Amino acid sequence: MKISYILKYNSALIVFLSTFALYGFSTGIKITEQSKTPQYVYLAYSFLHGHTDLVTLPESNYDLILFEDKWYVPGGITPALLLVPFVILFGKTFSDVLFGVLIGAVNATLMNFFLGDFVERPSTRFWLIVVFSLGTAHWWLSSMGSVWFNAQLVALLFMILYARGVVRNKPWLAGLWLGLAFLARPPTIFSALFYFIFILYQERAIQSILKKMIPFSFMLAGCIAVMLTYNQLRFGNPLDFGYGYVRGTNALIQTFARSGGFNVQYMSCNIYVSLFGMPNLDLNPLPSVNEACPYLEPISHEFGKLSNFFNPLGMSFFLASPIFLLIFRAKLRDSFVIPAWAGIIGILIPLWMYHTTGWVQFGYRYTTDFMVFLFILLASAIKQMGWLEKVLIGLSVLMGGVGVYLMYYMTFELVWQEMFIDLVRKIYHFVF
Repeated sequence: MKISYILKYNSALIVFLSTFALYGFSTGIKITEQSKTPQYVYLAYSFLHGHTDLVTLPESNYDLILFEDKWYVPGGITPALLLVPFVILFGKTFSDVLFGVLIGAVNATLMNFFLGDFVERPSTRFWLIVVFSLGTAHWWLSSMGSVWFNAQLVALLFMILYARGVVRNKPWLAGLWLGLAFLARPPTIFSALFYFIFILYQERAIQSILKKMIPFSFMLAGCIAVMLTYNQLRFGNPLDFGYGYVRGTNALIQTFARSGGFNVQYMSCNIYVSLFGMPNLDLNPLPSVNEACPYLEPISHEFGKLSNFFNPLGMSFFLASPIFLLIFRAKLRDSFVIPAWAGIIGILIPLWMYHTTGWVQFGYRYTTDFMVFLFILLASAIKQMGWLEKVLIGLSVLMGGVGVYLMYYMTFELVWQEMFIDLVRKIYHFVF
């Protein structure tokens, strides 16, 4: 057996185990429990009973759909499908928090494989995996469970597989993986631009283009057909995704009723938050997030100065993960750079037209939908790690830690370090 093969797969195991341990440690005592919104666990349980509606409800019906006296889960089905084996084994009490930890570790492992196609230096790939795992929203998303965060983690899993399928010239698989990402997070479908632009760059003959476009499009169309059928079974209309029936926050319900789920009037708010959103600074020369998004209610949590400083409605992903400032150094002549930009813009446009910025969050969590393309750009921009790159990685990891600290409280209403003190106290009393 070749040494390179052993190192390759040992490194994958190390990445999986270390990130699983890190994300698991970040969840603390919550790792075996369910979050307040474990809806996909209950949807998986309903699938096993032959239902698209929920046959039994979680404790909270927040963000569930009520339609003709039946309750449904918004969005697609991929997270629930992945949860089916766990629900078979452990029942509907299986922890969606543990599921998020597991998917997060899988994502880091897949990203490690994926970056191997772009990065020659092992040290550079190591630092990129560090910043992916600890310096982006992926850290806190992997540690909180919940219906929204798990959907994004699952979508990212299949987005990495999709991009790898494109790089490895596997159009059938690329179409399937993107379709499954779409069935977790519908905006990801617009990243088909990544594939189309890449093929047009690589191929000149119409026959060669069609040879790659047709299988990709066929698999993607099959997944779209599944989504439309799912909508038909739930709401009697294949084009109805049910967002108009969601029982959620009043501000979002009223905004949806007034202007719809997607509208160009939301773009100024979303562009500002995602690209330029700043913390709540007294001397901020830019408008505050709440001023830029007047139709959204200010979110407040009694958690001291940090939660008053970082606005839960969102913040620029360049500030939350400063390493992403380097994407502008990526050379356009690199074969995947322009397709990656196309994938990012393709997803960002519908996100910018959406009626919410991501609600309670640290940074801009929707970056997860196109994060694989951001790392393609980083791989092109960073040929070796200098002091600037390491400083930006360090700042990103610091911000990632702040994100976990704040989001733990906002999700579980527990102060992170006090939770561990309480855990140690319980273990002490149990032993002695």
